[in-house]
Amino acid sequence: MKFTENTPIYIQIANDIKDQIISAKLAEGDKLRSIREYSVQYEVTALTMQRAIALLETEDVVHTKKGIGSFVNTGMKEILKAKIVEELVHELITRVTNMGLSTNEIISIIKRYKGGSQ
Repeated sequence: MKFTENTPIYIQIANDIKDQIISAKLAEGDKLRSIREYSVQYEVTALTMQRAIALLETEDVVHTKKGIGSFVNTGMKEILKAKIVEELVHELITRVTNMGLSTNEIISIIKRYKGGSQ
C-alpha cells in the first residue's frame, strides 16, 4: 500500500481495513490478522499497527479479545457504507452551497444526473 503524506499512516491503514470490510474481503465475525502479520503486510512498525487497530476499536468497527485477536463487529459492512455515503453527501452539499447553489438547484442537478424527473 502506498501511503500519502497528508494523513497519518495508522489512519490510512484503518481506512484500508474498513475498505476490506465494505468490499467483503473481511466479513462480520472474521478475525483480523495479527499485529505482526499486518506490520509485515503494510511495512510499518507494530506500534503503528496497534494504533490502527485501536482506532478501529474506538470506532466500534472491531473488538479485541485479549490473547485471541481482533474481530469484525456485526453489521459493519452496512454501517461503514452508510457512513461513507453520509460523509460524501455532506461534503458535496457543503461545497455546492459554498458555490452559492440553492437547495432546489442542488436537487435539480442530482435529478438530472440520476436521470430522475420526480
